[in-house]
Amino acid sequence: MSYLRAPLRTSWRLAESRPFISPRGGASWSRARRISTDSFKTATKHASNNRLLYALVLSTSVSLGTFLYSGRQDSVRMNWGPAAKAGGDSVTTQQTIPFIPARPGPTTDPNGDIYETLDDECLDVAKLPRERAIMTSAPLVPPPITRDYPVLLEVPLTTTTKEMQLTGQYKYEQWTFNDIVPGPFIRARVGDVVELALTNEDHTGNPHNIDCHAFTGPGGGAAVTTAEEDQTKTGRFKLLCPGLYLYHCAAGPVPVHIANGMYGLIYVQPAEGDLPPVDREYYVMQSEFYHEPPEVLEDGRRSTTVEFSYPNGLREEPNLVVFNGSESAMTRDRPLKANVGETVRVFFGNAGPNLTSAFHVIGSNFKNVYRDGDVLSPPGRFIQTVGVPPGAATIVDMKMVVPGTYAFVDHAIFRMDKGAVGFLNVSGKAKADIFESSEHPNPCVGCKLHP
Repeated sequence: MSYLRAPLRTSWRLAESRPFISPRGGASWSRARRISTDSFKTATKHASNNRLLYALVLSTSVSLGTFLYSGRQDSVRMNWGPAAKAGGDSVTTQQTIPFIPARPGPTTDPNGDIYETLDDECLDVAKLPRERAIMTSAPLVPPPITRDYPVLLEVPLTTTTKEMQLTGQYKYEQWTFNDIVPGPFIRARVGDVVELALTNEDHTGNPHNIDCHAFTGPGGGAAVTTAEEDQTKTGRFKLLCPGLYLYHCAAGPVPVHIANGMYGLIYVQPAEGDLPPVDREYYVMQSEFYHEPPEVLEDGRRSTTVEFSYPNGLREEPNLVVFNGSESAMTRDRPLKANVGETVRVFFGNAGPNLTSAFHVIGSNFKNVYRDGDVLSPPGRFIQTVGVPPGAATIVDMKMVVPGTYAFVDHAIFRMDKGAVGFLNVSGKAKADIFESSEHPNPCVGCKLHP
């Protein structure tokens, strides 16, 4: 063993590297050799003792390991019957070792060989059947696609500006796709070729385009779809990857276009094996709005219309954080609905442009979470809060067990007072064994979570 020879090597190196300096100042090589020889004898003795100690430790370790292994085998595999306890002949029986299932491993996935098969395919787009996409406004979602073949999917989008009620107090000129914020929900299938026709009807003179995170190629389509006022630009984009993706305007300055409302979601179903069916599906997007203080009018009153604030956006200090484009979109205007016993699926996106969302539904866990819109991997189970950064999306399923009002929030909870609240009203029979109290539910005074 090298570490047993270390004292010997050290003693010789010390002896050969420098002479012994006597108290009288002279160098004595003979005494150095004598000390080195003594050191050699001492080192040899120590080495011999160390070898004995090492052998003893090794022998003890092997014996102890054998004993422990044998004991474990007996505890798992052997069961002494009553006869042995009574002093009779022992009877051995084989116990059943609990089966622990392995994690799902890689499988042959028809949706997973997308890039490997690209060189083998040459799709003739002209031969694809045409189909117009069914698009919906939030919180509605188009029905699942049942066809098993690709199509040329027509997606017409029009950009406009429109003054909308942003809060109970203020209106705001939003920039839109198809006159709505968020833009329409688009549902497609892997293999479809999206024929996107973007028409710019924004008469303020701003150019607009589409950067779709589901499109493969430079700019996500932005460079070839940039349309000036009264122009229409068309591009075709094959959908290669399944999942839930954001789309948004990427005309410069990009943050301004997103902050003013130009975003939406597209769900690309897998070519085979979509998500399990549910009773209801909803479309929810979180975003921020940045505005200047209202102007003071000539009569001294404050304006009821506010305008975009670039400095607030640059400082990442939003005036509002909302679901589906306005403060009351999912509370007073259009709360979501479900019944006891139903499973509700939410396609959730975060347009940002700055803040990460901590998406949470008060009173319910997420039965399934398809993180980042990934619909091929096994979902997370029974998750309480999901982080969704700007430009990302997720899919969550909830089983509605008890009736009542469930609040959608960003659990960065001060954002509740900036508008990040929505309601899911669940109707049905109460379940006293799960949720019961003699007290009647009362709303909190001034609380936005418990109406």
